[in-house]
Amino acid sequence: MSILHLSVLTQADLDDALSGSFAPFSGRLRRDPDPAAPALSALARSGGLADALALFAKAHPGAERPATASLWSAYLFAGLVSPALAAGARLGLALSPEGIRFAPETGLPETVHLTQDLALPASLPAQVDRLLADCIAPAIHILRAETGLSLRLLWENAGGHLFWTLDEIARDNPDRAEDIAEALEALRWPREACASLTLMRADAIAGAPLRRRVCCLRHTLPGFSECAGICPLPRCREKSG
Repeated sequence: MSILHLSVLTQADLDDALSGSFAPFSGRLRRDPDPAAPALSALARSGGLADALALFAKAHPGAERPATASLWSAYLFAGLVSPALAAGARLGLALSPEGIRFAPETGLPETVHLTQDLALPASLPAQVDRLLADCIAPAIHILRAETGLSLRLLWENAGGHLFWTLDEIARDNPDRAEDIAEALEALRWPREACASLTLMRADAIAGAPLRRRVCCLRHTLPGFSECAGICPLPRCREKSG
């Protein structure tokens, strides 16, 4: 596994690290800041976050705001979690996203820019810890304040991408299975997320299909159905039937 210090990390290094399952993210994780990609916290203060959510909602006319906000958050977490963790695992660095640029046509994340803080080589468990503490937890609280979505729902939206990413890293790199197992065992998160993510982690450790315990609301959007296999609604109906 190659190890690079952030001070000598190039954009080409990031792009090359995002291959295999993560190739669609290549070019979207950026080494350098961009004036058009302020931090998520700044977007919330300026109204940019609300604007992005409203623009995305226009693509789903007639849908309730919580459903569009939940789906939008899933796209956000995909952009924050998957490329940073996949590239970080490949490079041996804890990469922390900070700036986000939204596409003016859709309101969805277009590019994600790394914090310019010094990043030292880190194990995969340490990379996950930093990503959750420095990026995901603050983003969830900002989204909670902006959208009114529950913390459990938001944490499950983020957790789904976290566990998918770890699983895909293992698939692309079978020799990293031990690192993935260590990262899963060492995972830590705020108490508010514990009930949801502890159960999702148990699925991942057991090698079982990932299951949600809180509905993401996507099935209420026009043209969408329940998420096959992971949706909690069919299980709830079976228990009550």
